[in-house]
Amino acid sequence: MGERSPGGFGAIINAAMKVYRAGRVDENWERRIGRPGFRRRRLLVVLLLLALVLLVLAWPFGGSRVVLLGSDARADEASRSDTIVVAKAGGGMLAVPRDTLVEIPGTGEDKVNAAFAYGGPSLMVETLEGLTDLRINNYAVIDFGGVEEIVDSLGGITINVEEPIEATTESGEIISLAAGEQELDGPEALAYVRYRGGPTADIGRVGRQQEFLRAFVSEATSPSKWPRLPSTTLSVWRNIDTNMNPVQAAFFAMRMGLSGISSVEIYPGTPEYIDGISYWVPDEEAGERAMAETIE
Repeated sequence: MGERSPGGFGAIINAAMKVYRAGRVDENWERRIGRPGFRRRRLLVVLLLLALVLLVLAWPFGGSRVVLLGSDARADEASRSDTIVVAKAGGGMLAVPRDTLVEIPGTGEDKVNAAFAYGGPSLMVETLEGLTDLRINNYAVIDFGGVEEIVDSLGGITINVEEPIEATTESGEIISLAAGEQELDGPEALAYVRYRGGPTADIGRVGRQQEFLRAFVSEATSPSKWPRLPSTTLSVWRNIDTNMNPVQAAFFAMRMGLSGISSVEIYPGTPEYIDGISYWVPDEEAGERAMAETIE
């Protein structure tokens, strides 16, 4: 073995630091960042970014609650919504099963998803306000067909698949998902949110859709996905109908991303057959507790 250089481990660290400095930092740059004016400007930028974050978190611009509706039809077409989730910025998400028995204004008792067919998203919002006794105002109708484009623009999405899924796409392709944490591409994510097989049927699908929304918010706001954010935002905007303007929608999404999703619940109830029709009969007492933990 050759002789060890003087200074031992400290000399090795110094040498490594010199290599990094030589490659990354020049003396003029060191002088500039040491100037009081540069430090003040840098501090000002940091303070402005911090102020923006606090503003987004504190100012309820764009409304504090939004109804997220998943459908294969656009908002101006007659269709029953398959996915109904009330989300609160700075709070959580409450999914309402599509067969939930509710009072639809001007119509009477029916399944909650019928409100979308009778009067579009505005009647759905009014119906959910009656169920929850909370002010909601805003909605976003997500075109299921756009899930593929949105997820692919994000570069995929990581989801913990609780049980194996095998589904057939509209084109006849068979998609198989193994249980466990999976990196899903667009077609796989669409199969995941649409799948209603298994013993839990529609209730299981509601849970998968909630998991998808939680994962999407988490990944879309992750620093590693920031380079993809412009294309993802355009993909989302192309595939939703909403009564929020782009600024309101952006503020709501930012608040959701920055504060995270505290809890996810399904509106409690029991499956019952009434006059031969299957309903999800809401448990109002348990519903109060679920709302308190998510969207109040």
